[in-house]
Amino acid sequence: MRRFITPIRLAIFAFSIGAGLTAVHALAAPLVLESGTVNMFRDTRGANNVGVFAGDLIQYGGNIVGGSAGASVGATAATGFVDPQEVCAPLAVNANFCANGTLFSAARTAPWTLNFARSGATPVMVAGPSLVGAEVAVPFPVNVTISGSGLTPTISWTVPGGFAADAVRINIFDRNKILANGSADVIHTMPVASSNGSYTIPSTLNSGQQLNFGGDYVFNIQLIDTRGSGAIFVANGNNAEILRRSSAFFNFTPLPGGGPPNVALPTVVNGVYNFSITNVGPNSVTFIDPFVAVGYDYAIGAGDPNFASVLLPTGIGDNLFDLFLWDGSQFVDTGNDLQGGSQFFFGSGGVGRFSIRGIETSAGLDPSNVTAFVTGLTFTAAGSFTGSMTPIIVQVANAVPEPGSVPLVLMALVVLAGLRRKSLSVAL
Repeated sequence: MRRFITPIRLAIFAFSIGAGLTAVHALAAPLVLESGTVNMFRDTRGANNVGVFAGDLIQYGGNIVGGSAGASVGATAATGFVDPQEVCAPLAVNANFCANGTLFSAARTAPWTLNFARSGATPVMVAGPSLVGAEVAVPFPVNVTISGSGLTPTISWTVPGGFAADAVRINIFDRNKILANGSADVIHTMPVASSNGSYTIPSTLNSGQQLNFGGDYVFNIQLIDTRGSGAIFVANGNNAEILRRSSAFFNFTPLPGGGPPNVALPTVVNGVYNFSITNVGPNSVTFIDPFVAVGYDYAIGAGDPNFASVLLPTGIGDNLFDLFLWDGSQFVDTGNDLQGGSQFFFGSGGVGRFSIRGIETSAGLDPSNVTAFVTGLTFTAAGSFTGSMTPIIVQVANAVPEPGSVPLVLMALVVLAGLRRKSLSVAL
């Protein structure tokens, strides 16, 4: 399937080519690749709002000595398939980074030739590493939670059974800083051992920056199968060591003091928050972390146990919320006013769906704060929660614009024909 380029991205690429036709580049620096950084691997990416194309892809690239600004990279497969040049996007954590990507196909695992170019410099063509061994996609982590207050929260996750990662890499994207290719900048990166199931964000990131309260960040977890040793990758973080990986994205805002100890992060698909939590039950409260709205519709997934109770947050508006239940065709007001901080039980057998309404617009919740309405749930039996939470949004005069960021967790990868292409490059 052919990739799609957004009008903005197309304009950027056309400008770089046009500049080469009209400007004099006698003094342009030669294009030189960092030794040992040429890479090519299968990259299974989850839904996200950092400008990274989601799907099952082949990513390739390398580091360019002196910085990748103004350069591009493309590739040609032995089958004759050509992946067009893509503008490089230097990162806060790696100014030399350059990458591109194309949809994965078993027919395209044959040898590739990568073409690095910069206007005024001689192109560099190199062989891409073999993709043999990458035939099976790497799964996504599940049960992703955030805990700890302040600017050094801890993110935890579970690796699905049946897959053993060689290593894990953590990236933090800042959605307030957008690169030339339309992707959010990476302000922190850290390879860690596969035995790690959590990561505490340091007070000073390795870009020299810090998190800010109210910031719009995305926590990226990569489960990595290397070409050799996981220890080598942890030591150098070099993409050339990667054979295949999954890359999952989870929006977060640093939690204020006094929040729940562990809050699950969902994925958003078409405005609906979807969860992948494998350890819910009747004897523990599962806190989920949605976006801001005037209400939410909750529903279990196929095979999930019913909701047994709900615990709503305190300090929102008048601290009272309206409970609606499904009558088979629509949500109907039960007349029950739920109080924030008080657990409400649905009765014998629980319910498969319910709705909370009555969140006042006057509450003035920050729509970029993904920890603004944390909901606690219990379930009628032990099992998984793969259900959803759909925000009910109204437009009010002088309101803050509808949010552009949402918290993320595991989702099924769907590539829809006809969608405009987003950046196929991804940070590190």
